[in-house]
Amino acid sequence: MSRVPRDFYEELVRASQGNRAGFLTERERWLRVLPVEAREELLFEFEMLLRGMERYVHLHENGVLDQEQPLVTRDFREELKDVRATLSQAIRLARHLLDPDSDQKLQFRRYVETQLADDNMRRSRIEGEQSQETPQESLFVLRQSFESLRNLIDHLLQLPECGLNLFNDVGNLVLREIVLNRYFRPFRLTEFRLEYDRLRSVRLLSLLATVPQETRPLYTTTYLALFRLLHYLAYVSQDSQGAIPRRVRVLLVLVRNEALSLVGYMRNELAPKGGPKPLQAACLRIARDIARETARISRDILVELDRDRAAAARASYAFTQLFQAQVVALTEALAPGSASGEAPFEQLTAPMESAERLRKDLWVFSQLCRAAEGHLRNDDVASAEAVISSIVAFLGYFQDGSYQLLRYVDYEAFDRFSALLTELPWPPEGPAVRTRLIEDLRAFSMVLENTFAAVSRRAQLRGFTFDRAEAELLRDRFLAATR
Repeated sequence: MSRVPRDFYEELVRASQGNRAGFLTERERWLRVLPVEAREELLFEFEMLLRGMERYVHLHENGVLDQEQPLVTRDFREELKDVRATLSQAIRLARHLLDPDSDQKLQFRRYVETQLADDNMRRSRIEGEQSQETPQESLFVLRQSFESLRNLIDHLLQLPECGLNLFNDVGNLVLREIVLNRYFRPFRLTEFRLEYDRLRSVRLLSLLATVPQETRPLYTTTYLALFRLLHYLAYVSQDSQGAIPRRVRVLLVLVRNEALSLVGYMRNELAPKGGPKPLQAACLRIARDIARETARISRDILVELDRDRAAAARASYAFTQLFQAQVVALTEALAPGSASGEAPFEQLTAPMESAERLRKDLWVFSQLCRAAEGHLRNDDVASAEAVISSIVAFLGYFQDGSYQLLRYVDYEAFDRFSALLTELPWPPEGPAVRTRLIEDLRAFSMVLENTFAAVSRRAQLRGFTFDRAEAELLRDRFLAATR
Protein backbone atom coordinates (compact mmCIF):
# COMPACT_ATOMS: atom_id res chain seq x y z
CA MET A 1 0.00 0.00 0.00
CA SER A 2 1.32 3.44 -0.97
CA ARG A 3 2.33 5.74 1.87
CA VAL A 4 1.38 8.74 -0.29
CA PRO A 5 -2.22 9.99 0.06
CA ARG A 6 -4.34 9.53 -3.05
CA ASP A 7 -6.31 12.31 -4.72
CA PHE A 8 -9.95 11.62 -3.86
CA TYR A 9 -11.22 13.73 -6.77
CA GLU A 10 -9.06 11.95 -9.32
CA GLU A 11 -10.30 8.60 -8.00
CA LEU A 12 -13.92 9.78 -8.29
CA VAL A 13 -13.34 11.09 -11.83
CA ARG A 14 -11.63 7.88 -12.96
CA ALA A 15 -14.36 5.74 -11.43
CA SER A 16 -17.04 7.79 -13.19
CA GLN A 17 -15.48 7.08 -16.59
CA GLY A 18 -15.91 3.31 -16.41
CA ASN A 19 -14.25 1.36 -19.21
CA ARG A 20 -13.37 4.56 -21.10
CA ALA A 21 -10.78 5.66 -18.55
CA GLY A 22 -7.90 4.36 -20.70
CA PHE A 23 -8.93 6.38 -23.76
CA LEU A 24 -9.51 9.47 -21.65
CA THR A 25 -6.09 9.16 -19.99
CA GLU A 26 -4.51 9.10 -23.44
CA ARG A 27 -6.58 12.12 -24.37
CA GLU A 28 -5.33 13.97 -21.29
CA ARG A 29 -1.74 13.35 -22.38
CA TRP A 30 -2.56 14.77 -25.81
CA LEU A 31 -4.26 17.83 -24.32
CA ARG A 32 -1.38 18.64 -21.98
CA VAL A 33 1.08 19.09 -24.86
CA LEU A 34 -1.37 20.67 -27.30
CA PRO A 35 0.05 24.12 -28.25
CA VAL A 36 -3.35 25.84 -28.30
CA GLU A 37 -4.41 28.72 -26.07
CA ALA A 38 -7.30 28.01 -23.65
CA ARG A 39 -7.42 24.40 -24.84
CA GLU A 40 -9.31 23.09 -21.78
CA GLU A 41 -12.14 25.59 -22.24
CA LEU A 42 -12.30 24.89 -25.98
CA LEU A 43 -12.58 21.18 -25.24
CA PHE A 44 -15.32 21.78 -22.67
CA GLU A 45 -17.36 23.83 -25.14
CA PHE A 46 -16.85 21.21 -27.86
CA GLU A 47 -18.06 18.35 -25.68
CA MET A 48 -20.91 20.49 -24.34
CA LEU A 49 -22.12 20.98 -27.92
CA LEU A 50 -21.86 17.24 -28.59
CA ARG A 51 -23.94 16.58 -25.50
CA GLY A 52 -26.40 19.28 -26.52
CA MET A 53 -26.93 17.80 -29.96
CA GLU A 54 -27.27 14.33 -28.48
CA ARG A 55 -30.16 15.61 -26.36
CA TYR A 56 -31.69 17.95 -28.93
CA VAL A 57 -32.29 15.36 -31.65
CA HIS A 58 -34.46 13.35 -29.23
CA LEU A 59 -37.92 14.84 -29.65
CA HIS A 60 -39.06 13.88 -26.17
CA GLU A 61 -36.17 15.91 -24.72
CA ASN A 62 -36.08 19.06 -26.85
CA GLY A 63 -39.59 20.28 -25.97
CA VAL A 64 -41.23 19.68 -29.34
CA LEU A 65 -43.57 17.08 -27.87
CA ASP A 66 -44.90 19.68 -25.43
CA GLN A 67 -46.28 21.81 -28.27
CA GLU A 68 -49.83 21.56 -29.50
CA GLN A 69 -49.16 21.07 -33.22
CA PRO A 70 -49.21 17.37 -34.29
CA LEU A 71 -45.77 16.00 -35.09
CA VAL A 72 -46.79 14.51 -38.42
CA THR A 73 -47.83 17.91 -39.78
CA ARG A 74 -45.00 19.90 -38.23
CA ASP A 75 -42.21 21.45 -40.30
CA PHE A 76 -38.86 20.77 -38.57
CA ARG A 77 -36.94 23.34 -40.59
CA GLU A 78 -36.16 25.52 -37.55
CA GLU A 79 -34.89 22.54 -35.53
CA LEU A 80 -32.66 21.51 -38.44
CA LYS A 81 -31.25 25.04 -38.55
CA ASP A 82 -30.49 24.77 -34.82
CA VAL A 83 -28.62 21.50 -35.39
CA ARG A 84 -26.74 22.98 -38.34
CA ALA A 85 -25.62 26.02 -36.32
CA THR A 86 -24.42 23.78 -33.50
CA LEU A 87 -22.52 21.59 -35.97
CA SER A 88 -20.86 24.71 -37.40
CA GLN A 89 -19.64 25.85 -34.00
CA ALA A 90 -18.39 22.34 -33.21
CA ILE A 91 -16.45 22.32 -36.50
CA ARG A 92 -14.83 25.66 -35.63
CA LEU A 93 -13.81 24.38 -32.21
CA ALA A 94 -12.43 21.15 -33.68
CA ARG A 95 -10.26 23.21 -36.03
CA HIS A 96 -8.90 25.18 -33.07
CA LEU A 97 -8.18 22.00 -31.11
CA LEU A 98 -6.26 20.45 -34.00
CA ASP A 99 -2.93 22.26 -34.01
CA PRO A 100 -2.00 23.46 -37.53
CA ASP A 101 0.76 20.89 -38.01
CA SER A 102 -1.48 17.89 -37.17
CA ASP A 103 -4.36 19.32 -39.18
CA GLN A 104 -2.25 19.81 -42.32
CA LYS A 105 -0.78 16.32 -42.11
CA LEU A 106 -4.19 14.70 -41.68
CA GLN A 107 -5.69 16.79 -44.47
CA PHE A 108 -2.85 15.84 -46.84
CA ARG A 109 -3.11 12.17 -45.93
CA ARG A 110 -6.86 12.27 -46.52
CA TYR A 111 -6.35 13.88 -49.92
CA VAL A 112 -3.73 11.35 -51.03
CA GLU A 113 -5.83 8.42 -49.87
CA THR A 114 -8.93 9.66 -51.73
CA GLN A 115 -6.95 9.59 -54.98
CA LEU A 116 -6.22 5.88 -54.67
CA ALA A 117 -7.76 3.82 -57.44
CA ASP A 118 -7.28 0.43 -55.81
CA ASP A 119 -10.40 -0.89 -54.04
CA ASN A 120 -8.36 -2.64 -51.33
CA MET A 121 -6.46 0.55 -50.56
CA ARG A 122 -9.70 2.53 -50.32
CA ARG A 123 -11.16 -0.07 -48.02
CA SER A 124 -8.02 0.05 -45.88
CA ARG A 125 -8.35 3.85 -45.64
CA ILE A 126 -11.98 3.64 -44.48
CA GLU A 127 -11.12 0.99 -41.88
CA GLY A 128 -8.18 3.10 -40.71
CA GLU A 129 -10.49 6.05 -40.13
CA GLN A 130 -12.77 3.91 -38.01
CA SER A 131 -9.86 2.74 -35.81
CA GLN A 132 -9.12 6.32 -34.62
CA GLU A 133 -5.81 5.36 -33.07
CA THR A 134 -5.00 8.83 -31.65
CA PRO A 135 -7.04 11.73 -30.28
CA GLN A 136 -5.93 13.83 -33.27
CA GLU A 137 -7.29 11.26 -35.73
CA SER A 138 -10.48 10.89 -33.72
CA LEU A 139 -11.10 14.65 -33.71
CA PHE A 140 -10.25 14.94 -37.41
CA VAL A 141 -12.71 12.17 -38.35
CA LEU A 142 -15.46 13.78 -36.26
CA ARG A 143 -14.87 17.16 -37.86
CA GLN A 144 -14.98 15.68 -41.37
CA SER A 145 -18.23 13.87 -40.54
CA PHE A 146 -19.79 17.06 -39.17
CA GLU A 147 -18.82 18.96 -42.32
CA SER A 148 -20.56 16.31 -44.43
CA LEU A 149 -23.65 16.45 -42.23
CA ARG A 150 -23.75 20.24 -42.43
CA ASN A 151 -23.60 20.07 -46.22
CA LEU A 152 -26.40 17.51 -46.20
CA ILE A 153 -28.58 19.73 -43.99
CA ASP A 154 -27.94 22.71 -46.30
CA HIS A 155 -29.47 20.76 -49.17
CA LEU A 156 -32.36 19.44 -47.08
CA LEU A 157 -33.28 22.99 -46.02
CA GLN A 158 -34.00 23.78 -49.68
CA LEU A 159 -36.91 21.35 -49.61
CA PRO A 160 -40.41 22.87 -49.32
CA GLU A 161 -40.90 21.07 -46.01
CA CYS A 162 -38.73 19.12 -43.52
CA GLY A 163 -40.94 16.54 -41.89
CA LEU A 164 -40.70 14.33 -38.84
CA ASN A 165 -39.06 11.34 -40.54
CA LEU A 166 -36.41 13.53 -42.13
CA PHE A 167 -35.53 15.17 -38.81
CA ASN A 168 -35.34 11.78 -37.11
CA ASP A 169 -33.05 10.43 -39.84
CA VAL A 170 -30.69 13.40 -39.60
CA GLY A 171 -30.71 13.08 -35.82
CA ASN A 172 -29.76 9.41 -36.08
CA LEU A 173 -26.82 10.28 -38.36
CA VAL A 174 -25.61 12.93 -35.90
CA LEU A 175 -25.96 10.53 -32.98
CA ARG A 176 -24.07 7.78 -34.79
CA GLU A 177 -21.06 10.00 -35.44
CA ILE A 178 -21.01 11.18 -31.82
CA VAL A 179 -21.48 7.76 -30.22
CA LEU A 180 -18.97 5.98 -32.47
CA ASN A 181 -16.25 8.51 -31.77
CA ARG A 182 -13.58 6.96 -29.60
CA TYR A 183 -11.97 9.89 -27.77
CA PHE A 184 -14.60 12.63 -27.78
CA ARG A 185 -17.80 10.86 -26.86
CA PRO A 186 -19.73 13.30 -24.63
CA PHE A 187 -19.86 12.88 -20.88
CA ARG A 188 -22.90 11.82 -18.87
CA LEU A 189 -24.36 13.59 -15.84
CA THR A 190 -22.24 11.68 -13.32
CA GLU A 191 -19.19 11.26 -15.58
CA PHE A 192 -16.45 13.82 -15.09
CA ARG A 193 -13.23 15.00 -16.73
CA LEU A 194 -10.06 16.05 -14.96
CA GLU A 195 -9.57 18.72 -17.62
CA TYR A 196 -12.44 20.91 -16.42
CA ASP A 197 -14.50 19.24 -13.68
CA ARG A 198 -12.97 20.64 -10.50
CA LEU A 199 -14.46 22.41 -7.52
CA ARG A 200 -12.71 25.78 -7.25
CA SER A 201 -14.12 26.81 -3.87
CA VAL A 202 -11.94 26.60 -0.76
CA ARG A 203 -14.98 26.48 1.50
CA LEU A 204 -16.67 23.66 -0.40
CA LEU A 205 -13.45 21.66 -0.59
CA SER A 206 -12.92 22.07 3.14
CA LEU A 207 -16.53 21.10 3.80
CA LEU A 208 -16.32 17.95 1.66
CA ALA A 209 -13.17 16.90 3.52
CA THR A 210 -15.34 16.59 6.65
CA VAL A 211 -18.04 14.46 4.98
CA PRO A 212 -17.81 10.72 5.79
CA GLN A 213 -15.94 8.74 3.14
CA GLU A 214 -18.91 6.53 2.32
CA THR A 215 -21.12 9.51 1.36
CA ARG A 216 -18.52 12.00 0.12
CA PRO A 217 -18.67 10.75 -3.52
CA LEU A 218 -22.43 11.33 -3.59
CA TYR A 219 -22.20 14.94 -2.43
CA THR A 220 -19.14 15.67 -4.56
CA THR A 221 -20.96 14.35 -7.62
CA THR A 222 -23.94 16.59 -6.87
CA TYR A 223 -21.76 19.68 -6.45
CA LEU A 224 -19.83 18.92 -9.65
CA ALA A 225 -23.10 18.46 -11.57
CA LEU A 226 -24.48 21.79 -10.29
CA PHE A 227 -21.30 23.67 -11.21
CA ARG A 228 -21.24 22.04 -14.64
CA LEU A 229 -24.76 23.37 -15.25
CA LEU A 230 -23.57 26.83 -14.25
CA HIS A 231 -20.64 26.40 -16.64
CA TYR A 232 -23.08 25.60 -19.48
CA LEU A 233 -24.99 28.79 -18.78
CA ALA A 234 -21.87 30.90 -19.28
CA TYR A 235 -22.23 30.08 -23.00
CA VAL A 236 -25.78 31.37 -23.29
CA SER A 237 -25.72 34.81 -24.89
CA GLN A 238 -26.84 37.63 -22.61
CA ASP A 239 -27.24 40.06 -25.52
CA SER A 240 -30.94 40.84 -25.90
CA GLN A 241 -30.37 43.28 -28.80
CA GLY A 242 -29.32 40.89 -31.56
CA ALA A 243 -30.76 37.62 -32.77
CA ILE A 244 -30.35 34.66 -30.42
CA PRO A 245 -27.61 32.35 -31.75
CA ARG A 246 -29.33 29.15 -32.76
CA ARG A 247 -26.96 26.97 -30.74
CA VAL A 248 -28.24 28.77 -27.60
CA ARG A 249 -31.56 26.99 -28.09
CA VAL A 250 -29.69 23.68 -28.09
CA LEU A 251 -27.78 24.66 -24.94
CA LEU A 252 -30.91 25.66 -23.04
CA VAL A 253 -32.50 22.32 -23.90
CA LEU A 254 -29.34 20.67 -22.58
CA VAL A 255 -29.50 22.67 -19.33
CA ARG A 256 -33.16 21.80 -18.81
CA ASN A 257 -32.65 18.10 -19.38
CA GLU A 258 -29.45 17.84 -17.36
CA ALA A 259 -31.24 19.60 -14.50
CA LEU A 260 -34.00 16.98 -14.59
CA SER A 261 -31.41 14.20 -14.74
CA LEU A 262 -29.80 15.67 -11.64
CA VAL A 263 -33.20 15.60 -9.93
CA GLY A 264 -33.40 11.88 -10.66
CA TYR A 265 -29.88 11.31 -9.30
CA MET A 266 -30.63 13.19 -6.10
CA ARG A 267 -33.90 11.31 -5.54
CA ASN A 268 -32.59 7.84 -6.40
CA GLU A 269 -28.96 7.96 -5.26
CA LEU A 270 -28.12 10.88 -3.00
CA ALA A 271 -31.20 11.06 -0.76
CA PRO A 272 -31.50 7.33 0.06
CA LYS A 273 -27.77 6.98 0.82
CA GLY A 274 -26.84 10.49 1.93
CA GLY A 275 -26.75 9.97 5.67
CA PRO A 276 -29.11 10.92 8.52
CA LYS A 277 -32.79 11.58 7.84
CA PRO A 278 -32.52 15.40 8.09
CA LEU A 279 -29.91 15.32 5.33
CA GLN A 280 -32.02 12.99 3.22
CA ALA A 281 -35.02 15.30 3.64
CA ALA A 282 -32.91 18.33 2.63
CA CYS A 283 -31.70 16.54 -0.52
CA LEU A 284 -35.27 15.70 -1.48
CA ARG A 285 -36.30 19.34 -0.97
CA ILE A 286 -33.47 20.50 -3.23
CA ALA A 287 -34.47 17.97 -5.90
CA ARG A 288 -38.09 19.11 -5.66
CA ASP A 289 -37.12 22.78 -5.99
CA ILE A 290 -34.96 22.10 -9.06
CA ALA A 291 -37.77 20.10 -10.71
CA ARG A 292 -40.44 22.71 -9.93
CA GLU A 293 -38.42 25.74 -11.05
CA THR A 294 -37.13 23.98 -14.19
CA ALA A 295 -40.72 23.22 -15.16
CA ARG A 296 -41.67 26.87 -14.59
CA ILE A 297 -38.77 28.19 -16.70
CA SER A 298 -39.65 25.78 -19.50
CA ARG A 299 -43.33 26.68 -19.37
CA ASP A 300 -43.00 30.45 -19.01
CA ILE A 301 -39.70 31.40 -20.70
CA LEU A 302 -38.30 28.75 -23.03
CA VAL A 303 -41.52 28.71 -25.06
CA GLU A 304 -40.88 32.40 -25.85
CA LEU A 305 -37.47 31.87 -27.50
CA ASP A 306 -38.88 32.25 -31.01
CA ARG A 307 -40.85 35.43 -30.18
CA ASP A 308 -38.80 37.28 -27.56
CA ARG A 309 -35.15 38.14 -28.15
CA ALA A 310 -34.61 38.60 -24.40
CA ALA A 311 -35.99 35.16 -23.52
CA ALA A 312 -32.59 33.43 -23.69
CA ALA A 313 -31.06 35.91 -21.27
CA ARG A 314 -34.05 35.62 -18.92
CA ALA A 315 -33.89 31.82 -19.01
CA SER A 316 -30.14 31.87 -18.36
CA TYR A 317 -30.61 34.24 -15.42
CA ALA A 318 -33.43 32.13 -13.94
CA PHE A 319 -31.47 28.89 -14.26
CA THR A 320 -28.34 30.54 -12.81
CA GLN A 321 -30.24 31.80 -9.78
CA LEU A 322 -31.79 28.35 -9.33
CA PHE A 323 -28.52 26.39 -9.38
CA GLN A 324 -26.65 28.89 -7.23
CA ALA A 325 -29.44 28.73 -4.65
CA GLN A 326 -29.24 24.93 -4.58
CA VAL A 327 -25.47 25.00 -4.06
CA VAL A 328 -26.14 27.19 -1.03
CA ALA A 329 -29.00 24.96 0.17
CA LEU A 330 -26.86 21.81 -0.08
CA THR A 331 -24.04 23.52 1.79
CA GLU A 332 -26.40 24.64 4.54
CA ALA A 333 -27.74 21.10 4.82
CA LEU A 334 -24.23 19.71 5.31
CA ALA A 335 -23.02 22.49 7.61
CA PRO A 336 -25.78 24.72 9.02
CA GLY A 337 -24.71 28.37 9.23
CA SER A 338 -21.82 28.00 6.77
CA ALA A 339 -23.64 29.67 3.86
CA SER A 340 -25.55 32.46 5.58
CA GLY A 341 -25.36 36.21 5.22
CA GLU A 342 -25.54 38.46 2.18
CA ALA A 343 -24.70 36.91 -1.24
CA PRO A 344 -23.95 33.46 0.20
CA PHE A 345 -23.07 31.86 -3.17
CA GLU A 346 -20.50 34.57 -3.88
CA GLN A 347 -19.01 33.98 -0.43
CA LEU A 348 -18.78 30.23 -1.04
CA THR A 349 -17.04 30.66 -4.38
CA ALA A 350 -14.95 33.78 -3.68
CA PRO A 351 -11.99 33.65 -6.12
CA MET A 352 -9.83 35.83 -3.86
CA GLU A 353 -10.16 33.38 -0.98
CA SER A 354 -9.21 30.50 -3.26
CA ALA A 355 -6.21 32.39 -4.65
CA GLU A 356 -5.00 33.26 -1.13
CA ARG A 357 -5.30 29.62 -0.02
CA LEU A 358 -3.42 28.39 -3.09
CA ARG A 359 -0.65 30.97 -2.68
CA LYS A 360 -0.14 30.10 0.97
CA ASP A 361 -0.05 26.35 0.34
CA LEU A 362 2.39 26.70 -2.56
CA TRP A 363 4.76 28.66 -0.32
CA VAL A 364 4.55 26.04 2.44
CA PHE A 365 5.08 23.22 -0.06
CA SER A 366 8.19 24.91 -1.47
CA GLN A 367 9.56 25.55 2.03
CA LEU A 368 9.20 21.88 2.96
CA CYS A 369 10.89 20.76 -0.27
CA ARG A 370 13.75 23.22 0.17
CA ALA A 371 14.23 22.06 3.77
CA ALA A 372 14.42 18.40 2.73
CA GLU A 373 16.84 19.28 -0.07
CA GLY A 374 19.08 21.22 2.35
CA HIS A 375 19.23 18.34 4.85
CA LEU A 376 20.15 15.87 2.13
CA ARG A 377 22.90 18.14 0.78
CA ASN A 378 24.32 18.30 4.32
CA ASP A 379 24.09 14.47 4.64
CA ASP A 380 21.63 14.85 7.52
CA VAL A 381 19.54 11.89 6.38
CA ALA A 382 17.54 11.57 9.59
CA SER A 383 16.33 15.19 9.42
CA ALA A 384 15.64 14.82 5.69
CA GLU A 385 13.48 11.75 6.32
CA ALA A 386 11.48 13.65 8.95
CA VAL A 387 10.83 16.52 6.52
CA ILE A 388 9.91 14.11 3.72
CA SER A 389 7.35 12.59 6.09
CA SER A 390 6.01 16.13 6.55
CA ILE A 391 5.85 16.53 2.77
CA VAL A 392 3.85 13.30 2.44
CA ALA A 393 1.42 14.49 5.12
CA PHE A 394 1.17 17.93 3.51
CA LEU A 395 0.52 16.35 0.11
CA GLY A 396 -2.71 14.81 1.44
CA TYR A 397 -3.80 18.21 2.75
CA PHE A 398 -2.81 19.84 -0.55
CA GLN A 399 -4.64 17.30 -2.73
CA ASP A 400 -7.92 17.79 -0.86
CA GLY A 401 -7.76 21.54 -1.32
CA SER A 402 -5.28 23.61 -3.29
CA TYR A 403 -4.56 20.94 -5.91
CA GLN A 404 -8.13 21.46 -7.14
CA LEU A 405 -7.39 25.19 -7.50
CA LEU A 406 -4.45 24.77 -9.86
CA ARG A 407 -4.71 25.29 -13.58
CA TYR A 408 -4.97 22.10 -15.59
CA VAL A 409 -1.57 22.76 -17.20
CA ASP A 410 0.03 22.71 -13.74
CA TYR A 411 -1.19 19.23 -12.81
CA GLU A 412 1.51 17.28 -14.63
CA ALA A 413 4.42 18.54 -12.53
CA PHE A 414 2.52 17.93 -9.28
CA ASP A 415 1.42 14.47 -10.40
CA ARG A 416 5.00 13.60 -11.35
CA PHE A 417 6.31 14.62 -7.92
CA SER A 418 3.54 12.66 -6.19
CA ALA A 419 4.52 9.60 -8.26
CA LEU A 420 8.16 10.13 -7.23
CA LEU A 421 7.22 9.94 -3.56
CA THR A 422 5.33 6.74 -4.27
CA GLU A 423 8.30 5.13 -6.05
CA LEU A 424 10.97 6.41 -3.68
CA PRO A 425 12.77 3.67 -1.68
CA TRP A 426 11.97 4.17 1.99
CA PRO A 427 14.11 5.22 3.71
CA PRO A 428 16.11 6.80 0.82
CA GLU A 429 19.37 4.89 1.30
CA GLY A 430 22.51 5.17 -0.80
CA PRO A 431 24.19 8.18 -2.44
CA ALA A 432 22.61 7.55 -5.88
CA VAL A 433 19.09 7.61 -4.49
CA ARG A 434 19.82 10.69 -2.41
CA THR A 435 21.40 12.53 -5.36
CA ARG A 436 18.35 11.84 -7.51
CA LEU A 437 16.06 12.98 -4.70
CA ILE A 438 18.05 16.19 -4.21
CA GLU A 439 17.66 17.07 -7.89
CA ASP A 440 13.97 16.20 -7.91
CA LEU A 441 13.32 18.30 -4.81
CA ARG A 442 15.24 21.21 -6.31
CA ALA A 443 13.36 21.00 -9.62
CA PHE A 444 9.96 20.74 -7.97
CA SER A 445 10.79 23.59 -5.59
CA MET A 446 11.39 25.78 -8.64
CA VAL A 447 8.02 24.71 -10.08
CA LEU A 448 6.35 25.62 -6.79
CA GLU A 449 8.08 28.99 -6.60
CA ASN A 450 7.20 29.86 -10.21
CA THR A 451 3.57 28.84 -9.64
CA PHE A 452 3.54 30.88 -6.41
CA ALA A 453 4.76 33.93 -8.37
CA ALA A 454 2.13 33.39 -11.08
CA VAL A 455 -0.69 33.11 -8.53
CA SER A 456 0.57 36.23 -6.73
CA ARG A 457 0.15 38.17 -9.98
CA ARG A 458 -3.53 37.28 -10.30
CA ALA A 459 -5.95 40.19 -10.37
CA GLN A 460 -7.83 38.85 -7.33
CA LEU A 461 -4.72 39.29 -5.15
CA ARG A 462 -3.76 42.73 -6.38
CA GLY A 463 -3.22 44.90 -3.33
CA PHE A 464 -3.24 41.96 -0.86
CA THR A 465 0.07 41.34 0.89
CA PHE A 466 1.17 37.76 1.41
CA ASP A 467 0.63 36.73 5.04
CA ARG A 468 3.98 35.10 5.70
CA ALA A 469 3.37 34.67 9.43
CA GLU A 470 0.22 32.59 8.80
CA ALA A 471 2.05 30.50 6.19
CA GLU A 472 4.90 29.83 8.62
CA LEU A 473 2.41 28.61 11.22
CA LEU A 474 1.01 26.12 8.71
CA ARG A 475 4.50 24.96 7.73
CA ASP A 476 5.53 24.49 11.35
CA ARG A 477 2.35 22.54 12.07
CA PHE A 478 3.30 19.88 9.55
CA LEU A 479 6.94 19.86 10.63
CA ALA A 480 5.96 19.42 14.27
CA ALA A 481 3.67 16.47 13.45
CA THR A 482 6.66 14.34 12.35
CA ARG A 483 9.12 15.23 15.13
